[in-house]
Amino acid sequence: MTDAHFSPNNETDTPGTPLRSIVDAVAVTEELEDWLGDPAVPGNAVSFSRGLALDDRDELPQDGIDRLRAFGFGHFFVPARLGGRLRSAEELFMLARAVARRDMNVAVSESTQLWMMLAWIGGSPEQQEKNAAAVLRGGVIPCLAYSETAHGADLAANDFLATPDGGGYVLNGEKWPINRGRTSTHVVIIGRTGDEDTPAKRRQSLFLLDRAEVESGGVRGLDRVPTYGLRGCDISGIGFDDARVPATTRIGEEGEGLELALRGLLITRTFCTGLSLGTGDTMLRTAASFLSERHLYDGPAAEIPYVAELLANSYLSMLVADCEALVGVRGLHLYTEEFSIWANLAKVQVARLVDFNGKVLSKVLGARYYMRAEEHAGIFQKMLRDGSIVSVFDGSEPVCLDSIALQLSAMAKARRQEREEDWSALYDLQAPLPEFRPERVTVFGRGRDAVFASLPGLASMLDDLAPSEGCGEERLAILRKQAAELAAELDGVFERLGEARQWSAAQAQIPLASGKTTPPQLMRLAEEVCALHAKVSALGVWLHNRDRLGGFFADGEWLQAALARRQVHEYEVGDLEPATAHRLFEQMNRQRTNGEYFSVRRVRQAAPGAVEASGPAPVPAG
Repeated sequence: MTDAHFSPNNETDTPGTPLRSIVDAVAVTEELEDWLGDPAVPGNAVSFSRGLALDDRDELPQDGIDRLRAFGFGHFFVPARLGGRLRSAEELFMLARAVARRDMNVAVSESTQLWMMLAWIGGSPEQQEKNAAAVLRGGVIPCLAYSETAHGADLAANDFLATPDGGGYVLNGEKWPINRGRTSTHVVIIGRTGDEDTPAKRRQSLFLLDRAEVESGGVRGLDRVPTYGLRGCDISGIGFDDARVPATTRIGEEGEGLELALRGLLITRTFCTGLSLGTGDTMLRTAASFLSERHLYDGPAAEIPYVAELLANSYLSMLVADCEALVGVRGLHLYTEEFSIWANLAKVQVARLVDFNGKVLSKVLGARYYMRAEEHAGIFQKMLRDGSIVSVFDGSEPVCLDSIALQLSAMAKARRQEREEDWSALYDLQAPLPEFRPERVTVFGRGRDAVFASLPGLASMLDDLAPSEGCGEERLAILRKQAAELAAELDGVFERLGEARQWSAAQAQIPLASGKTTPPQLMRLAEEVCALHAKVSALGVWLHNRDRLGGFFADGEWLQAALARRQVHEYEVGDLEPATAHRLFEQMNRQRTNGEYFSVRRVRQAAPGAVEASGPAPVPAG
């Protein structure tokens, strides 16, 4: 990378100033690709064969982690105003995608540094400077200590105690299961500081502490947990026994713990989409490559019509997921205050798109899916196992859907307030963005969602679109009809809210031991909203980028096929017109053989056979 990309003379620390070409997520990602080399080369630190071998031994991929740190990966978690490289959420998303496509154990083990973001969200200037300096020096390994054995995702019910004591706090209890519990240097932990007279939502406080700051008492790691996937990760726990820590380790005010925890999760849920897309890329690439080289019935197995259509549909799902994720990370810059809903929508739908692909591709691979050896499809199985965790951590799918369901009434109210805005910055992938400000995220989004609010404007833009060689009047007419149907479906979701409330009233007559009473009908509506959100995102990306995307993407045939799906993540044999399936299949193969990400834009992967780069890292220190 040339010095121009990171020249301090070209950068500005002024909040809200648009970022220029110095912040280029594609360029930074391609630098990391070259730094790590081709994952098919066994000798590279983050390679498929090494990942499989370490998986068999349940061993932490330390060499891969060290290689990633040598690139300067940790600097992308620290805001530029504090000396780091965090200005663009898209860069961080793309870097996570690049690592996850190689080895989720490396990605998940090292991306725990994202939890230091709680200091940027709620910490004092002194806390921010202190923690930023620690990360930039290197060696910081945070863990997120929220969940407890008896309570899981119900953070308000946690029993872990943080007892005020003479200007400090005494910590007692255990957190389990958590990533990096035993091997962490820093802990982000939520504990009870209030008593029974304190309102339930104000009983918890948040702490970010260096384990070396424990003044007395003990901190211990709990045993590792055998897991289905992420077998190289330190999934374990942490325990505190009368551990006294200074008051300066508390982030925010006493009693703000739950709110701060949720604000952090809204950001990390959005970035989870990069992990899903990374594993999804490798699953599709592995299956398509194997089937293209496998000869059956006098030709490549990939060209059997049944197989080709499933591969085409899988590729189409990757494009929709790509659009939803890219719009999401751009939204983190532009509409940060609206992510109480948005983050959940993006995380649920991208994971669903990728997970459904995994199920379909495993069937297409047939017997090879059951063979673990690397020369068969061992890396496919590893990605299938590891990637499935994304729908579970940082708030499982039911937790995210419940959050959406509880905000549907606010969404219905917000939709009655028309928004006349220029939506181009959200969808135009080359439009400049203001600096990412994580401290602006809030759990009180009041039902606002920029993607749904933009739908009338997108429909109007589509109405004004002139026919082109690849996208004639017939296709434009279909797309306009589909956009109108999207709006009608969205209206229908909110019209059915009343029915769900009636069911809720009937349910209230049935005694329940659980305090969680969200009606299943509301959860179903939340699922439908997730699917519609992805479709609108894809429409917006196409409209605002078609002139420069060119050819296949500009023609819009892929978009028409995506909008025709009933549930956007699900597909069946025979859903696609033969000609559409063929063109999707051909485009997937072009990106595969050209070594590009499965994406609406061109992102180059490491060259085939490339060994990891030698010499100094291309990303200088902050």
